[in-house]
Amino acid sequence: MDFDKVLKKHRDLYLFATTEGRVMFSLLDYESYKAMRYIMQAYPEFKFDLEDRIWDDCVVEHSFGNGKDYLPAGLITTVSQLILYLSCPQSIDSVNIQLGDARELLADAREQAIITICEAFPSYLPETLEKMTWPVLIRRLAQAEFILKREFEFQTPASQPTDGSGKIFDRLQEYTETSVDFTKVNANLREEEFGAPSGDFSKRQN
Repeated sequence: MDFDKVLKKHRDLYLFATTEGRVMFSLLDYESYKAMRYIMQAYPEFKFDLEDRIWDDCVVEHSFGNGKDYLPAGLITTVSQLILYLSCPQSIDSVNIQLGDARELLADAREQAIITICEAFPSYLPETLEKMTWPVLIRRLAQAEFILKREFEFQTPASQPTDGSGKIFDRLQEYTETSVDFTKVNANLREEEFGAPSGDFSKRQN
């Protein structure tokens, strides 16, 4: 797999691993999440169909064979419910934790530079700047200093740009059967949110 291209396309990836194989997936955007949640609540009889759709839309790669007929029983339900669970926070506490994690990323020199450039050039989106090479980005930062009439200073000495090309798997967040309690996860997907809990995944034949 061409991981650099996959990461550029999907921004964030998650990895669900078992002793039998792995599934790499992205998350639903918020609009899609809301639609899936509404349909599961209003029409619980379509639950399995929606799980198949979530699998098709979000799974980037897996090692369980060439088609759905080769998947272990319950894998589609397990991964699809996990995608739903991770695609939107389930509580205010989850929001605060995730926001705290995102704030820590601002210690990176490139993130700090992007914030300043966006301030000087409102038409720029952070996603646009992230696609620039470092020499181009630093020139834009110098231009931003000129427009804003102030010199840019990194917040901490440790936040210098580093080559992360060898750490591509740092962005893969891994979920395994031992690290995630799926009984608890599905219990948290309350009936008012997603319909009845999934129950025993092994009863579904994919």
